[in-house]
Amino acid sequence: MTGLLKVIHLLAAVLWIGGVFYAYVILRPSVGFLSGPERVSLWDRVFTRFFRWVWVLIAALLISGYGLLFSSFGGFASPGYLHGMQLFGWLTIIAFVVLAFGPYRQLHLAVAAEDWSRAGEMIPRIRRLVHIIMWLGLVSIAIGGGGAYL
Repeated sequence: MTGLLKVIHLLAAVLWIGGVFYAYVILRPSVGFLSGPERVSLWDRVFTRFFRWVWVLIAALLISGYGLLFSSFGGFASPGYLHGMQLFGWLTIIAFVVLAFGPYRQLHLAVAAEDWSRAGEMIPRIRRLVHIIMWLGLVSIAIGGGGAYL
């Protein structure tokens, strides 16, 4: 069971943060040529599809992570690096929740109403939060993957 939980945990982290990296580093600079309405409509569709998966991945991370913590690492008496991974993991989740229920929701509503100006105003806010999520997630993965060896 431990092996399965580790695989689920690793895949969930890689899929979520890898997707964020792709959106921020690859997709974002590649859509700059699109007009405002096309660009914000594309981001709305991308985020809508991706965020559905992110909720599933967060659930998988929490279930597998705490399953491992209590079955294999002594619970809250576990090594310090696991607490660091938890801290950065929770900060990543909190930043995502702020993104999902804040600027993304406003973007989604503005696109549905064809309020392109309002939708465009959300893009810089979303970009900042995505950047924060990417770095928090990468730090969490680095601590979890390498913490035992540092």
